[in-house]
Amino acid sequence: MKPTLEKLFREYHEYHRDPVNVALHKVAVPALLFHVVAMLDWVGLGAPLLGQPVTLGVVLIVLAGAWYLAVSPRYARFIVPFAVGCLWLGREVPRSAVIVVAVVAWVLQLIGHARFERRAPAFKDNLLQLLVGPAYVVAL
Repeated sequence: MKPTLEKLFREYHEYHRDPVNVALHKVAVPALLFHVVAMLDWVGLGAPLLGQPVTLGVVLIVLAGAWYLAVSPRYARFIVPFAVGCLWLGREVPRSAVIVVAVVAWVLQLIGHARFERRAPAFKDNLLQLLVGPAYVVAL
């Protein structure tokens, strides 16, 4: 793990000390990754590439995957295939199911931070923390 990710992990941990909030994140963060990838996949970006549609979801996976590979190939081995699976699953389930997952996941996050952590999510102060969350959950 690169020092940059170690620093980001320390910052993320400061916002995630309560065990109930951490437990909620173990469920909500993968669900959030699913819904973000699935919903961004709804936005097409033009002609297919190698027979596959190019969407914002695909672009997110490529860019985030590159970031994960740069900061920690170990975590990238888990997160990138999971994100690709989210892309596939998002194409197979009804959009209404993706929306339900999104609402439930965000409610769990809000409960965890408002009720148990009593602190705003880490991404409020640093948007890069949105990428740290999945790696942090993998590290738990």
